[in-house]
Parts: sequence; structure tokens; C-alpha cells
Amino acid sequence: MENKTERQLSSRNLWGYSLGAIPAGLLVFIFSLKYIEFFYDKLQLNPVFFIIGQVIYMVINAFNDPLLGQLSDKTNREKWGSRRIIYIKYGAPLWIFSFLLVWIPWDFENQIIIFFHYIISICLFDTFFTLVVLVWMALLPEMTSDLDERNKGNFFALFIGALVVIPFLLILGDIDPTSTKYLFLMIIVAILSLILLWLTAYLCKEKPEFQKDKPPPLWTAVKETVKSKPFLIYIGYIFCNAFLGSIGLSYLFAYLFILGEGGLLYYFVIIIIIGYSSNMICIKLRSKWGMRRIMLRFGIIKVTGTFVLFLTVLFVDDPIITIIGLTVLTFFGGYTIFNTPLLYLSVDKDELEHGSRREGMFLGINALFHKPAQSLGPIIATVILTTFGFVQGADIQPDSAIIGIKILMFLIPIIVSAIGLIFIYFYPLHGDILEKLQEDLRKIHSEKREKLK
Repeated sequence: MENKTERQLSSRNLWGYSLGAIPAGLLVFIFSLKYIEFFYDKLQLNPVFFIIGQVIYMVINAFNDPLLGQLSDKTNREKWGSRRIIYIKYGAPLWIFSFLLVWIPWDFENQIIIFFHYIISICLFDTFFTLVVLVWMALLPEMTSDLDERNKGNFFALFIGALVVIPFLLILGDIDPTSTKYLFLMIIVAILSLILLWLTAYLCKEKPEFQKDKPPPLWTAVKETVKSKPFLIYIGYIFCNAFLGSIGLSYLFAYLFILGEGGLLYYFVIIIIIGYSSNMICIKLRSKWGMRRIMLRFGIIKVTGTFVLFLTVLFVDDPIITIIGLTVLTFFGGYTIFNTPLLYLSVDKDELEHGSRREGMFLGINALFHKPAQSLGPIIATVILTTFGFVQGADIQPDSAIIGIKILMFLIPIIVSAIGLIFIYFYPLHGDILEKLQEDLRKIHSEKREKLK
């Protein structure tokens, strides 16, 4: 049996993994916060071109993820020294370069040139993001099979990342993404991120018992992955979650018309203080209620509360009410701390059935559905804003546009969150089934270690 010490994350691995969360969070959140504002609002890319670009982005970045995941799973450790860390070490400079490419305007007026800059830069950014962050995420479940250790590592990484990310987002919130000042800050972010990714590659160590796992060929791996019932149910949930994420931070520039003066500061204070406090409470409750029950209970309260808040803000234009409402809803949204650990359980079950760990393929297939949701969100959001008369680049919006922003900010999340909770209700890995899965997993890991002796 795998003993407790072997299941615990070492300080070196915990800190190494957590440092990787800083660039993973910093680059992705800056991208999410500013790229739509940069192309759609500041460069005023035609909405039709914007939507076409999102469709292209969705297709390219959905299908390259399984390929990159399989590449990592099948990498020869004896030849390259690792099957995960090598991609963080050598992929980091490529990701950093693609990040900077987004923020250097190719033209300020020609719609065709802006369109090609938009497509090429965001697709390159996301491809190299996948190459690096996919293997970074795959490290955690391989370093420990203990569910609470994974939750601890996941929370610690998110919290450390937030300590750096949130101040940067507050600084960048009101800065024009087409300005020289903004580009200078992006260069600083890029250099910091590269250093931290190399530190992650140095500090994290892959466990030897998984290095001899032999994943099946690509097509077989894909078929085995999509046959996993827990994984398919998880995909339904995470599609909804990714959709909501894509219309959250990226449209903050529009939501500020509702949040009022100082709304940017309030928004991020709520996220870091209330959001992470709720994450901690959910982790503490896991041993008593289990992840699935927490997600359902908190989720139902959040959906109901959002509906009440939406009805309120339709008739009362008071930023204080909106901010108080967001505070309460953010607290009951803390169950999203389990999003990634929930995925790892599907990988665990697959290892028991097929004998090898294939985080790369599961994360890749996950992205095959996750990425379309990230593009579908901005498409629908842009249609809503355009339909209700949102004026690109304007400091004041008409009343009709304010209604559209409220629908985007509250009504759409009500519908999509409710659908996501239906998938969680049918998620099978909980209770006695989960306990048996954990016990069987410890046995198979012990057997793999014995074979190495």
C-alpha cells in the first residue's frame, strides 16, 4: 500500500508547482482581461471579423490540444530526461514570445491587417500556452494520488498565483492596451514569467513509477478517453464553466458601466478575499460532504441568488447593490476550486482500467471541448452587446446597452450555471465508489514502485 509520506507533496514539489501558477495565471489572466478590449474595443475590429476570428481560433486551438497531450504522454524519458518538465523548460520562451506578439499592433486602421494580427497572435499564444500549461497541470496528479493533497496543492498554487496576478490586473485595468506604457509592462511580465517557469522546471520532480507507462497510439488513446463516463460528464460541466469564464474577465471593460466608479478595485478585492476564503472553506468541508455535494449545494444557492440579483438590478441602478450581490455570489462560487481535481479522478479511474497515466491526453481532449466554449462565450457576448447597441470605445453607453450588459453579466450565467449543475448531479465518482477508487489506486502505485526495485 502507498504510505502517507509517499502520498504527501514535498515542500520542493509544492513550491515548484506553485511558482508555475504565477506565469500560468499572469499571462492567461492578462490575455483574458485585455485581448478583447485590445482588438474589439480599442482597435475597433469589425464585429463580423471578430466573430469569424473566434471561430477559427476555436477550431485550431481545440484540435491541437489532444495532439500536444499525446506528445507529452508518449515522450521518451530515457532519451529526453522527462516527459513533462522538458516542455516547460523549452516551451516557455516560445510561449513568452507569442504573448508579446499579441500586444504589438500591426496596424491601427486597416481592418484586414488587424484581422490577421488578431487570428495569428491569439492562436499562437494559445498553442504554446497548451504546450506549457498542459504539462504543468499534469504534474500535480502524478506527484500525489491523495485527494486532499491534490486539493491543497491546487489551492496553494492558485493562491500564490493570485498574490501576484491580482495586483498586476489592478495596475493594468485602466491602462490602454495600445499604449507604450502597457507594452513596457508586458515586457516586464514576460521576463518575470520566463524566470518562474524555468524555476518550476528545476524544482519539480516527476515520480519514477510513471515513467515506464506505455500509452496507446493516438486514435486508441482518444477512443479510450471519450469512453470514460466520469470524464464525459465532467466535460459537460467544464464546458459550461469555461463558457462563463470567457465572458467574465474578458468583458470587465463592459461590466464597469454597471459597477460604477471604483468598480475595478471592488471586483478584484471580492475575487481575492471572498473567492479564496470560500475556496478554503470548500476544501475544509470536503472530508465531511465530499466534492460533489459541496458543488451542488453551493451551486444551487449561487444560481438562485444570481436570479434575485438580476431581477433587482433590472429596476434599480445602484452599483452598491450590484457589488454586495457579487460579494455573496462569489462566496458561493468557491466550489470551482474542485474543477481540476475532479478531472484528475477520471485520469485515476482510467489508470486502473488501462494501466498507464495519461494526463496529457485527458487534458487535451478536455481542451477539445473547453476551447470551443471559450470562443462561443465571446461570440454570444458580442452578439448580445451589438444587438443592444453597445458603442465600441465610448465612455457613455445608451440605456439599451446597459440592459444588454446586465443580461450578459447575470442572466446568461444563471442559465449556463444551472445546466452545469445538472452534469455534476450525475457525476459518478463520489461516496463509496470514490473511496474504493482511491484504495485501488494506492495498490497499483505500490505495485509499480515494487517493479522498479
